[in-house]
Formats: sequence, structure tokens, C-alpha cells
Amino acid sequence: MSRPLSDHYKGFEITVQALRRAKERDEPDDGPRHFDIVVNISRSSSGESGKSEMFGVPEQEPFNSPIDATRAGIEYARAIIDKKVEGESVDEL
Repeated sequence: MSRPLSDHYKGFEITVQALRRAKERDEPDDGPRHFDIVVNISRSSSGESGKSEMFGVPEQEPFNSPIDATRAGIEYARAIIDKKVEGESVDEL
């Protein structure tokens, strides 16, 4: 399991973890891979342990690398913060 990547956006801390799925039997070894992506969003605070919320990123097309999957997670978290994802909110944080 990889170490989560962290980012800051509009007063929130975003932590992303991209977990690579096992390769299917019929997939080529060098083909793109599917990832399950989880983002954790919390208010940025100094020295305080604040409330955080975890969000699963909806199914994505295969990615060429974990870096691409992580970038998709950051983009999704920023969309949640910007209130562009229906049904998801960070208002309670």
C-alpha cells in the first residue's frame, strides 16, 4: 500500500490514496490499471485535530500510473470543496 499524498486547497487539507486493483487475467502486463481512489478532506488547522470526511472517487477509466490516479483524486476533492459534486459537501467540517 502506498503512502497517501497530501494537498491543500481553500483552507482544506486533502489526502489521497490510490489503491491499485489486481490485474485481470486477460489484461496485458503493461496495460493501464484500475485504481480505487479514496480522498479524505479536513479543515487545515495548526496543531488541532479537526473533523474530516472520507469520499470514494467514482469509477474511473484505467490510469497509466498511480500518479495519474492520485491527480484524479485531487481534482475530485477540489470539485467537492467547490460544491461541483451533487450530494457531496464539506460544509460540516
